[in-house]
Amino acid sequence: MNKEFEVTHIPVLQKEVLEFFQKVSSPIPIFLDATVGEGGHSLAILENIPNSKIILLDRDIQMLERAKKRLEFFKDRIFPININFSEFTKLHLLQYGFEVLNGILLDFGISSFHIKHSGRGFSFQLNEPLDMRLSNEGKTATQILNQYSIEELEKIFLQYGEENWSKKIAQNIVETRKKKPILTTSELNQIVEKTIPRKFWPPKVHPAFRIYQALRIEVNQELQHITKAFENLPFLLCKGGILVAISFHSLEDRITKQALKQLAQTGSFHILTKKPLKSSVQEVQFNPASRSARLRAIEVVDESRRFS
Repeated sequence: MNKEFEVTHIPVLQKEVLEFFQKVSSPIPIFLDATVGEGGHSLAILENIPNSKIILLDRDIQMLERAKKRLEFFKDRIFPININFSEFTKLHLLQYGFEVLNGILLDFGISSFHIKHSGRGFSFQLNEPLDMRLSNEGKTATQILNQYSIEELEKIFLQYGEENWSKKIAQNIVETRKKKPILTTSELNQIVEKTIPRKFWPPKVHPAFRIYQALRIEVNQELQHITKAFENLPFLLCKGGILVAISFHSLEDRITKQALKQLAQTGSFHILTKKPLKSSVQEVQFNPASRSARLRAIEVVDESRRFS
């Protein structure tokens, strides 16, 4: 491990992830950390599973570089690629001389680094430009706020944020931008604060937190990429291979649950988690961000349809 690396993000359910992956049987197990972030889960795998090798994916080049720096001690066992996990195919495996995977980790959401240090407006906590992109592709949050119609804004706030005040917030956003563009997190915060009566504010969190979630999902097309990933990645696993997915809100978990159910119905996979695993009381006390985490896992029992 790189002793000089300053850790910002604490990986959730790390013990549980490790326990699943320690069950795989291979002299040289090959893992895919499909959302590597700062590399916390990968570090645990490299330190605890002998001879393991890991392909590191992240669509955010800044995060991938941070992971590479943190894991530089294991540079002969890591293979970083700057792409979205939904774009990973067997061709990427073959370019490193690998045929199949023994394990896949999908850890959805964003890291603490994004919130605290990226400067891209992922959180209501800091006054920053409203970008929210995890790569340089697509529209920024600013463009969405200033270009989408009332109906489009209401739809994403309701669908991706499950915000009861979606319509009124969308209306006030459009009224505000007639006077001047909405460019910063502080400006967005003020609109939401003025829209939702104080008595309806959620406890211990800013009333705009659902709006931030909705914008981030829309900007990065997160749910679409998750759906696509489940259509491709599981078939890169060998027999006995395990896929672990960690969700942080109901939208991600709903897609994950349905995807694993459909995979199990093919007869090629077996669900390892009848109910999602949650963080222990001790973990939540140590890392409050883990309180919403839900882990689901599935194992390949018949590889005949692996690449179908």
